Amino acid sequence: MSDNNINTKDFLIGSLIGSVIGASVALLFAPKSGKELRDDINVGSKDALEKAGEWKDTVQEKGADFSEKAMTRGTELKDKSLEVSKKLSDNVTEFSKDTTEKTKELAKEVSEKAKVLGEDVVDTTSEIKEDVAKQTESVAEDAKSRTESLKKDTKDLTDEAKKDAQDLKADAKKEAEDLKNKTK
Repeated sequence: MSDNNINTKDFLIGSLIGSVIGASVALLFAPKSGKELRDDINVGSKDALEKAGEWKDTVQEKGADFSEKAMTRGTELKDKSLEVSKKLSDNVTEFSKDTTEKTKELAKEVSEKAKVLGEDVVDTTSEIKEDVAKQTESVAEDAKSRTESLKKDTKDLTDEAKKDAQDLKADAKKEAEDLKNKTK
């Protein structure tokens, strides 16, 4: 837009200068008397000044139009920029709220799952504890029963061994006496 304004301005200035030079050259080379030439130069100068005045007015009008268009367009762009900025801000705010809500929901779900898993672990641990206690009690009873059985078996074997030893001792004494009696 700025280049277009400069090109129009340069064109108008160039046209004005070109017309003045062209009119001056035409008057100088025209076969007229001095007075006619001066009158023609005066007329040409007045025409050039009038045209310059018209062009000045045209340039001012165009400049005002361009200025008004620039101001209007600038205001439109500013308003659009504010609108886009507000939409962007609203979108970011909404996204932030959505993300926060989803994060809270996920945290709640994870917390609930952890609580359920914790309860399951407690329940399983309690069951295992009970099973271990029952097994331990069963093993202890079995060990006690076996120990008593072993004690009884050991006592029986000991008693039997004592009896066998006494029998052997008695047999040995009897044989010793029999041998003694036979040697006599």
